[in-house]
Amino acid sequence: MKFKTQTAIGLIWLVSALPIMAQESANPEAEDTSEAVELEAIDIQDSRAPAPPYRSFLPEESGLTVMDSESITGFEDGSGDALDVLRLLPNVHFDVNQFSAEDTDLQDLRPSDISISGGQVYDNTIRIDGVAVDNVMDISEDNPANYNEVAGSAAQTIFLDPSLIDSLEVRDSNISARYGEFSGGVVDAKLRGPDDEFGASLRFGYESDELTDYVVDDADLAAADPPPEFTRWRLHGTVDVPVNEQFGLLFGFGRSQSEVDYAISDAYGGTFRGLNSTSDNFLVKGKYEFANGISLVSSLVYSPYESEYANANGIDNLIVTQGGGLTFKTEIDGETGVYDWLVRASYVDADMSREASPYNYSWDSDAPSIDFCTNTNCATGGFGDLEQYQRDYTLEAEASRDLLGGLFSFGGEVGIVDAFKARNEESRAYSRGSYDENTVCADASDLACIDGEIALPVYFAYLAYEANVEIAQASVWAEQASSFGPVDVRAGVRVSTDDYLENTNIVPRLSAVWNINDDWQLTGGANRYYTRNFVGYAIREQYPDFYRYERSATVSGTDLIYSEDDWALASTTTLTGYRDAGLETPYSDELTAALTFPALDLVDGLGRLKVVHRQHRNQIVRSPREDITEYDDDGNAYTRRAYFPSNEGETDYLGISAEWTGSWRNHSFTLNAAWSETVNNADDLGTYFDGYDAEDLATDFILFQGNIISLAELQDEAYRENFATPLTLNAAVRSSWLSDKLDTTVWFYWKDEYETIGDTGVNEAVDGTNYDVYDYVTREASLRVDLNASYELPDFGTGHQVELEARVSNLFSELPYTDVSSSVPYQRGRSIWLGVNWVY
Repeated sequence: MKFKTQTAIGLIWLVSALPIMAQESANPEAEDTSEAVELEAIDIQDSRAPAPPYRSFLPEESGLTVMDSESITGFEDGSGDALDVLRLLPNVHFDVNQFSAEDTDLQDLRPSDISISGGQVYDNTIRIDGVAVDNVMDISEDNPANYNEVAGSAAQTIFLDPSLIDSLEVRDSNISARYGEFSGGVVDAKLRGPDDEFGASLRFGYESDELTDYVVDDADLAAADPPPEFTRWRLHGTVDVPVNEQFGLLFGFGRSQSEVDYAISDAYGGTFRGLNSTSDNFLVKGKYEFANGISLVSSLVYSPYESEYANANGIDNLIVTQGGGLTFKTEIDGETGVYDWLVRASYVDADMSREASPYNYSWDSDAPSIDFCTNTNCATGGFGDLEQYQRDYTLEAEASRDLLGGLFSFGGEVGIVDAFKARNEESRAYSRGSYDENTVCADASDLACIDGEIALPVYFAYLAYEANVEIAQASVWAEQASSFGPVDVRAGVRVSTDDYLENTNIVPRLSAVWNINDDWQLTGGANRYYTRNFVGYAIREQYPDFYRYERSATVSGTDLIYSEDDWALASTTTLTGYRDAGLETPYSDELTAALTFPALDLVDGLGRLKVVHRQHRNQIVRSPREDITEYDDDGNAYTRRAYFPSNEGETDYLGISAEWTGSWRNHSFTLNAAWSETVNNADDLGTYFDGYDAEDLATDFILFQGNIISLAELQDEAYRENFATPLTLNAAVRSSWLSDKLDTTVWFYWKDEYETIGDTGVNEAVDGTNYDVYDYVTREASLRVDLNASYELPDFGTGHQVELEARVSNLFSELPYTDVSSSVPYQRGRSIWLGVNWVY
């Protein structure tokens, strides 16, 4: 494998050099011609060096990284996931299954979940043109068939295609007081604006299993299912309409779609069923420039998302889960007197509902009409529709002016968050019937009865309900940036409050830059960040209980008569409850330092060393289950088991990174290495429902490497199991060739082995006592090499630009070491995305 990889890497560099070799030999008479002809031979440099993959070496903004549209296009894998390119950045961590070959992952078109500086995936604030699109509801459910939860929600409520993005701004540390409602990091996707010339663009791309190489690691393929079959495509376009010199419009539209063939159970025919996910994007953005320098910008983004799911063991059980939604903003900014100012109003409407059959049936397969499966019992239907949405209304304002020899900035915002979930109609799950030819259905409308065959005598009722939580919140902030000799200081404070947790949080932010000389700068920062609210416990608190109804047949001679009037309540299941509680707002404290310096002047190189230390405290986790006494409508007492949230969660994060960028002739280079250590004290599921029981951890003993220790002691040893790869290395080269007609990107992404501690599933007796055996669990190191290339065809003076592109992920089909199962042991090797782009 080493020989193959090294040889292939050599081939990449050889292929990358072919265009320059072709340019050097394009004129075979170049060596013996006049000086003028020699100047023509300098065509080797007629292609500019592409911009660096990211810009981030600002000492005063040591936590800021900016990737512009050119870099996003150069590094994206074609899938439409705008956040995938952030793998290039230190302090941004991804799911270990980011490159999974699971059929559900191949179908999923939602943006990646990311962890920034040790935060959970829900601790970031994701913004579109400055408008926060953060989810305050539960995003932990991944089973679309869950009777009471939806699986379409994500950490961000609005999904955006990268073709509409002008730049991605990522802040992982040393973040201004201007930003709040996070304890991880900030990602702001800036939409591209209207152009001052009429233009149009169209982009299409495609990939499928036929363009994908599946690789396996010690798997028994004879016992495995066939490899997943899928197709994914994207079609996106834009139209720029300059109405006049002051006013311009931009229209964007597009669709991404995936289809995956899922194997149906042998008992239900053993064929395949294609299921789709669809992500649409529609954008209207307008900008008006007033004569006095004031500008008005408004934008509307509509991004509905739908994903289909159907259980392999059943029929008529299609579930369609929604996601995405609508965001509208209008902002006006300008300069009045000594002030630069901005006012923004925004509205976000996120849909996280689902559509499903309202009734679920389990039929005895002996009944003649139940001929669609060979199991003892055959299933049809689903568990009903669920309506879930979140609406955010926000008004923001900010201003800045020169003051005390520096810049004083201040602002504030007020907002309302409306979180709603409902089952608008009762849903039922019928079961327990057996075939009997004497069955008589008294009611023709009885859907749980087949005359002469079978009647279902039991159903569970999922009652209709509405759960609603409203949050009113406000914040103000101010900061002063001043210079004191060679030291630049930015000091700020942010104060926020809301009527949900009813906390008032005062947030200090401090950053200082020591300009050692004109080229070397040392930055230090001490900051606190408070995250946003979470309403998952409050929503679950409003769920109704579980009711079981039964009926018996009325015997008349040999007839067994079943009537809908015979249903009677048999039992009530008091569901495990979730109770909201007065909590402190989770936060993270940060210490950071960065050294920025020139490195290799020959290639205009810049380097940076950075350290980020975070202590995440008061994180919301689930406390042990408690028994509480409640009373029914008649005053009778009963016991309910309930979970309460607590602020016992903690995460410690330390990240150290080294970065370098440079450019030479028609190439730009990026190198970085990032080492980090992330430790949680609670369950490692990465949700607000992670359990934490200090007493249980201290008294539950296990066997670890021959020693009997408590789980509490083990927790101090174990690193986070996901979103915390301890060491990553990136090396990337972007090149322009042939007068900028050909663009290539070669990206090496290496993840070190990932060692955590887990239960081996083995029990061992020591002195007559059995202990669970824990040991180190290692996920092997992996190297992923991506190669992207695009070539602009000659336009022959038509003004129409046509570009062909190929994006090859995991070029050498190295094992990515994602999670697999015995039935689906496949991992994604080389994957090719082919596309064509048109610009006018």
